[in-house]
Amino acid sequence: MLPLQQFFSDGLLAGGTGGLRWHWHAAQSLKRWQGTLVQIEYFLNIFKPGSSHLLLVGGSAGWMMPRQWLLQFERIDAYDIDPLAQYLFNWRHGRHLKQQGVQVRHHRQDALASLPQLLSTHPTACVWFDNVLGQHRYRLRDIDRTEKELNALKQQLHGRSWGSLHDWLSGPRQSPQPLALQAIQALAADAQDPVFAQKLLQQIGAHDVWSDHLTGHVFAANTPTHYIPWAFTPEHGHWLQAGWVQA
Repeated sequence: MLPLQQFFSDGLLAGGTGGLRWHWHAAQSLKRWQGTLVQIEYFLNIFKPGSSHLLLVGGSAGWMMPRQWLLQFERIDAYDIDPLAQYLFNWRHGRHLKQQGVQVRHHRQDALASLPQLLSTHPTACVWFDNVLGQHRYRLRDIDRTEKELNALKQQLHGRSWGSLHDWLSGPRQSPQPLALQAIQALAADAQDPVFAQKLLQQIGAHDVWSDHLTGHVFAANTPTHYIPWAFTPEHGHWLQAGWVQA
């Protein structure tokens, strides 16, 4: 694909991880998402990052990121393939971060494809994958490769403070009624338990076929995690998994 064609393709869809459609949907949905955003903020506030430097992967416009959490860093290096991300992130958060002395640098780059290099470039930064790992299977369209790459992250990040919020399961709901937005605390190993998964699917009113985003082995089995319900649309729900690994 030619560079100009790639630019417009990334601006529209960002390889399935963002783009104009995502930004428009997020802007229109923030009110409905408030309960989920509160749960995400609660989760993030539990942990101390361990570094004043954040390597932010797939942060997009920061639609689902609490500003107060971002303000604790002195420097943020944000990586995203979406050419709109830096402008919308700065529109939403940039002025407030700058006023508090937070330096934000944006990089239009596929961070997952070049993660070893980025970890070497930013040796003391903690890492946050912001709702991006769950889309990896749709970008690669190769289940075996997706599982291999996602499962390898915990080895690549060994010795580093890092965390991720990502899709675990998603699909249609029986009713567009508001969700009971209570996060479930469990170990990462529970993501592999069919009984646990079925319980959570019942709570969200799931029906028909749900998608597995292949993120069940992102964290080591004994990692404490939060499972957070998300009404992506009134008729389509997600269970998000959030975890943090201290160095």
